[in-house]
Amino acid sequence: MVLVIVFPGWSGKNPQQRFALLRKRLEAIPGVSVVIIDYVDVRGPLTKLRTRSSIEELTSNAERRLPYTAEERVIAIGHSLGCIIIRSLIKRGHKFDLCIFAGGPHKGFSPKFLRLGHLASLLGVKPFFELTPGSEFLKSLGESPPGIYIGSQIDKKVPIESAIPKIAGRLVFYLYHCGHNMFPHKEKNESASAIPIVVEVVRKYVKDNSL
Repeated sequence: MVLVIVFPGWSGKNPQQRFALLRKRLEAIPGVSVVIIDYVDVRGPLTKLRTRSSIEELTSNAERRLPYTAEERVIAIGHSLGCIIIRSLIKRGHKFDLCIFAGGPHKGFSPKFLRLGHLASLLGVKPFFELTPGSEFLKSLGESPPGIYIGSQIDKKVPIESAIPKIAGRLVFYLYHCGHNMFPHKEKNESASAIPIVVEVVRKYVKDNSL
């Protein structure tokens, strides 16, 4: 049995709904089960502006919800902030057999969002400053781990050089027809998204236990 653990981004929307199509495709693979980790502690409109927890605190939320045991092979899939949550868990000693990072701000978000810094400071949005390019928090995570890295050339939130950092031991996929929303819930948008890539990677891993 292969357990796939999905770590959504920072949208605050119900992750069960946002990743319903990805989950459906993955669970169609024999021997695969899927768990979606809900670590964001606020919900509803303007979720990001109402987030007061640091990424370490959000990681603790995720850590408490981890379902796997030592007997299972585990694939971790992160999207956006979810990629950083995976890296933070790895820093805490958690091990995954394979990591897939989609649209992760490994080197920070797009510099254009720095103009929102004053508002983020006023509202006490801690993750904003932890995800700024060159932040001490991102540096504290160390080198990005080996794994599968997916980035989009037209992503306006996370630059391609941030989503796909220059590291060893990585397999890279570039998207050209979808932006930061790499896991749509509508089938009509599926072919241009990261879903076919992720499903094929998981299918190959289940079949060969390797890539």
